[in-house]
Amino acid sequence: MEESLTVRGVFRSVDEVETSGDIGKPLITVAGTMDALLPIKRGARAYEARVLESREHHQDRHHHPAYRLYEIQNGNHIESFSLLFPGQIEVIQPHAQKAFDFLVDHVEHDQKLPPSQCIPKGGEISQSPAEPGHCANLFAP
Repeated sequence: MEESLTVRGVFRSVDEVETSGDIGKPLITVAGTMDALLPIKRGARAYEARVLESREHHQDRHHHPAYRLYEIQNGNHIESFSLLFPGQIEVIQPHAQKAFDFLVDHVEHDQKLPPSQCIPKGGEISQSPAEPGHCANLFAP
Protein backbone atom coordinates (compact mmCIF):
# COMPACT_ATOMS: atom_id res chain seq x y z
CA MET A 1 0.00 0.00 0.00
CA GLU A 2 2.84 2.40 0.75
CA GLU A 3 4.11 1.89 -2.81
CA SER A 4 0.78 3.20 -4.18
CA LEU A 5 1.18 6.46 -2.24
CA THR A 6 4.58 7.18 -3.76
CA VAL A 7 5.02 7.99 -7.42
CA ARG A 8 8.57 7.56 -8.62
CA GLY A 9 10.30 10.82 -9.48
CA VAL A 10 7.52 13.10 -8.21
CA PHE A 11 9.76 14.88 -5.67
CA ARG A 12 12.47 15.43 -8.26
CA SER A 13 9.83 16.84 -10.64
CA VAL A 14 8.52 19.20 -7.96
CA ASP A 15 12.07 20.36 -7.16
CA GLU A 16 12.55 21.33 -10.81
CA VAL A 17 9.64 23.80 -10.72
CA GLU A 18 9.94 24.94 -7.10
CA THR A 19 9.78 28.68 -6.69
CA SER A 20 13.36 29.61 -5.89
CA GLY A 21 13.02 33.36 -6.34
CA ASP A 22 16.14 33.32 -8.51
CA ILE A 23 14.89 35.40 -11.43
CA GLY A 24 17.02 35.85 -14.51
CA LYS A 25 15.05 38.63 -16.20
CA PRO A 26 13.15 41.72 -14.98
CA LEU A 27 9.82 40.75 -13.46
CA ILE A 28 6.73 42.51 -12.13
CA THR A 29 4.07 40.88 -10.01
CA VAL A 30 0.64 42.53 -9.93
CA ALA A 31 -1.61 41.21 -7.18
CA GLY A 32 -4.93 42.15 -5.63
CA THR A 33 -5.28 42.48 -1.88
CA MET A 34 -8.78 40.98 -1.96
CA ASP A 35 -8.08 38.01 -4.21
CA ALA A 36 -9.56 34.92 -2.55
CA LEU A 37 -8.12 32.54 -5.17
CA LEU A 38 -4.55 33.85 -4.88
CA PRO A 39 -4.27 35.31 -1.36
CA ILE A 40 -1.66 38.05 -1.41
CA LYS A 41 0.14 37.02 1.78
CA ARG A 42 0.66 33.42 0.64
CA GLY A 43 1.16 34.25 -3.03
CA ALA A 44 2.67 37.55 -4.17
CA ARG A 45 4.23 38.59 -0.86
CA ALA A 46 5.67 35.11 -0.30
CA TYR A 47 7.16 35.16 -3.81
CA GLU A 48 8.64 38.61 -3.23
CA ALA A 49 10.25 37.27 -0.05
CA ARG A 50 11.78 34.39 -2.07
CA VAL A 51 13.22 36.84 -4.61
CA LEU A 52 14.76 38.97 -1.84
CA GLU A 53 16.05 35.87 -0.04
CA SER A 54 17.58 34.54 -3.26
CA ARG A 55 19.42 37.82 -3.76
CA GLU A 56 20.93 37.64 -0.28
CA HIS A 57 22.45 34.23 -1.05
CA HIS A 58 24.02 35.07 -4.41
CA GLN A 59 27.64 36.13 -4.66
CA ASP A 60 27.08 38.55 -7.54
CA ARG A 61 24.96 41.14 -5.75
CA HIS A 62 25.46 43.71 -8.51
CA HIS A 63 23.63 41.75 -11.20
CA HIS A 64 20.04 41.41 -10.06
CA PRO A 65 17.24 41.90 -12.58
CA ALA A 66 14.59 44.36 -11.50
CA TYR A 67 11.71 42.94 -9.47
CA ARG A 68 8.62 44.87 -8.43
CA LEU A 69 5.43 43.99 -6.59
CA TYR A 70 2.43 46.18 -7.29
CA GLU A 71 -0.38 45.53 -4.84
CA ILE A 72 -3.83 46.64 -5.96
CA GLN A 73 -5.86 47.65 -2.91
CA ASN A 74 -9.29 45.95 -3.04
CA GLY A 75 -8.03 44.19 -6.17
CA ASN A 76 -9.43 40.94 -7.49
CA HIS A 77 -8.69 39.20 -10.78
CA ILE A 78 -12.28 37.99 -11.26
CA GLU A 79 -13.87 40.85 -13.15
CA SER A 80 -17.45 39.78 -12.48
CA PHE A 81 -16.92 40.39 -8.76
CA SER A 82 -16.77 44.11 -9.52
CA LEU A 83 -20.34 43.80 -10.80
CA LEU A 84 -21.45 42.05 -7.61
CA PHE A 85 -19.70 44.59 -5.39
CA PRO A 86 -19.78 47.87 -7.35
CA GLY A 87 -17.44 50.52 -6.03
CA GLN A 88 -15.73 48.07 -3.69
CA ILE A 89 -13.71 45.70 -5.89
CA GLU A 90 -10.88 47.00 -8.07
CA VAL A 91 -10.21 45.06 -11.28
CA ILE A 92 -6.53 44.10 -11.61
CA GLN A 93 -6.34 43.83 -15.41
CA PRO A 94 -5.87 47.55 -16.25
CA HIS A 95 -3.06 47.77 -13.69
CA ALA A 96 -1.46 44.62 -15.09
CA GLN A 97 -1.50 46.13 -18.59
CA LYS A 98 0.12 49.35 -17.32
CA ALA A 99 2.74 47.32 -15.43
CA PHE A 100 3.50 45.41 -18.63
CA ASP A 101 3.95 48.71 -20.48
CA PHE A 102 6.41 49.82 -17.77
CA LEU A 103 8.26 46.51 -18.11
CA VAL A 104 8.54 46.88 -21.89
CA ASP A 105 9.86 50.44 -21.50
CA HIS A 106 12.36 49.20 -18.91
CA VAL A 107 13.66 46.38 -21.10
CA GLU A 108 13.59 48.11 -24.48
CA HIS A 109 14.35 51.72 -23.53
CA ASP A 110 16.16 51.41 -20.17
CA GLN A 111 13.41 53.37 -18.39
CA LYS A 112 13.32 53.20 -14.60
CA LEU A 113 10.56 51.01 -13.16
CA PRO A 114 8.32 52.57 -10.54
CA PRO A 115 9.13 51.14 -7.10
CA SER A 116 7.12 48.35 -5.48
CA GLN A 117 4.01 49.90 -4.01
CA CYS A 118 0.42 49.77 -2.87
CA ILE A 119 -1.83 51.16 -5.57
CA PRO A 120 -4.67 52.67 -3.56
CA LYS A 121 -8.27 51.98 -4.50
CA GLY A 122 -8.96 54.09 -7.60
CA GLY A 123 -5.26 54.96 -7.99
CA GLU A 124 -2.51 54.19 -10.48
CA ILE A 125 1.08 52.95 -10.44
CA SER A 126 3.28 55.91 -9.55
CA GLN A 127 6.98 56.79 -9.86
CA SER A 128 6.69 58.35 -6.38
CA PRO A 129 4.01 56.35 -4.55
CA ALA A 130 2.22 57.61 -1.46
CA GLU A 131 2.49 54.08 -0.03
CA PRO A 132 5.68 52.28 -1.12
CA GLY A 133 5.88 48.57 -0.35
CA HIS A 134 2.87 46.60 0.85
CA CYS A 135 -0.66 47.86 1.39
CA ALA A 136 -1.13 48.51 5.10
CA ASN A 137 -4.88 47.96 4.64
CA LEU A 138 -5.97 45.14 2.35
CA PHE A 139 -9.45 46.64 2.02
CA ALA A 140 -10.42 50.30 1.74
CA PRO A 141 -14.11 51.12 2.07
